[in-house]
Amino acid sequence: MRMLGNCEAPISREHIISESVIEILSSGGEFTVGGLPWLQAGETKALAPGNLTAKCLCRGHNSAIHPLDDCAKLFFSALKGCLERSEAEQPVLLSGHDLERWLLKTLKAMAASGNLASGRVKLPDLFQRDVDVVKMIEDPSTWPQATGLYFVMHPGSRFINNKRIQIQPWYGDSKQEIVGLWTSFLGLEFVLMIAAPVVSKSPILREWLYRPGRIRVNTGSTRNLIELSWADNRKHLSINASFDRSLVR
Repeated sequence: MRMLGNCEAPISREHIISESVIEILSSGGEFTVGGLPWLQAGETKALAPGNLTAKCLCRGHNSAIHPLDDCAKLFFSALKGCLERSEAEQPVLLSGHDLERWLLKTLKAMAASGNLASGRVKLPDLFQRDVDVVKMIEDPSTWPQATGLYFVMHPGSRFINNKRIQIQPWYGDSKQEIVGLWTSFLGLEFVLMIAAPVVSKSPILREWLYRPGRIRVNTGSTRNLIELSWADNRKHLSINASFDRSLVR
């Protein structure tokens, strides 16, 4: 973000995954990571949250985009609560645009810090040329048409609350430039497109749910709701999920 010309020294340590999200998913216990370039394929390692950091941002920009971390904290806290509470609580409302920008920020931090890998092989960390990461993080109105968050699980799909966040870069035709990411939030699977897709060449997009307006979670007789707000003048459909606690692992 130094191209903006308003950096504030010094370069600060930024959590690659927001510290608040780590704390929510670990519930005060052990936090494990896998898929990093210094780990063998399939290997996991317990880390203290302070060890999953990189010097990617100056102090000023780290502070300026901190609200995106707050959005992620609210989202993961709410989703985890939906899957664990025995009684329904008030619906939670948050910005879908901020959640998208948090994912983009996280992907960029992983790329900039050299932490995109398959097994012990580092993956390409360049973004497609027409993807302006800085502008998209700064201003949600600059996201091109058809970019954004897609829910990719088909109706009737089974998901298991595995208490993890998983992120995998999505590459374009060249296999060398990042055009998005695949992610799993506690077992619910999404794709974030950051490069404008050609829908005619990607018919699978028509099968995915674009920018869901709410996540309804039924757990036994409990009904919980997370609402996502969008300023794009589109109709936003719901994700309806039923969760069986007997399948928790």
